[in-house]
Amino acid sequence: MGEDEIMNISSTQIPDDVVLDEERAIQLKESGNKALQEGHDAEATRLYSLALSYSPKNTAILCNRALVYIRSESYGLAIADATAAIQIDPKSAKAYYRRGTAEFALNKPKAARKDFRMVCKLLPKDRDARAKLALCEKAVKEAAFAEAIQSDETMPLSSTINVGSYAIERTYDGPHPHGAFADAEDVEPLDDVDKERAFFQPGCCPMEFVMVRY
Repeated sequence: MGEDEIMNISSTQIPDDVVLDEERAIQLKESGNKALQEGHDAEATRLYSLALSYSPKNTAILCNRALVYIRSESYGLAIADATAAIQIDPKSAKAYYRRGTAEFALNKPKAARKDFRMVCKLLPKDRDARAKLALCEKAVKEAAFAEAIQSDETMPLSSTINVGSYAIERTYDGPHPHGAFADAEDVEPLDDVDKERAFFQPGCCPMEFVMVRY
């Protein structure tokens, strides 16, 4: 099988007729690095993939290909390569850095924060890693603040009112059709117009009038 045929084969699917060759993998990695420096991302990806076919557990090559994927905004592929490198070498600071960068680009600040914390733990004097961690911390706080505001704005009005805190005056004793004239003994009997006028005084309209059933 030629190199072009095995270029895109994953590290878990290397055919039997492919001979693992660390020296050849390093040569291809060097060529990939040169292509990357010259801005030829597609060629760099091809060379790194080919190198991995000869040395599928080479974390440096995995991290380099993850970098190319980040540059081409293929963040999911970058995370996959970085995760594979971490599984091989849990102390690979570069792998955590690559994965954290891709996660941050995908707006996953919590996951990125976790990875950059590992980078800072492995490389405590790395200023860039600390700066990236600070950005993640800020993004997490901003996301939490935005979520809190959104929750307040969408909260139903019924949950913001304490009905028990309102005092209710219980002085209303029902409608009085004759209004203020009901208790006046020296008032002449009301004619129809007076009755209608009194009927529509505030508090005098009977409940069956306003509670119309449709």
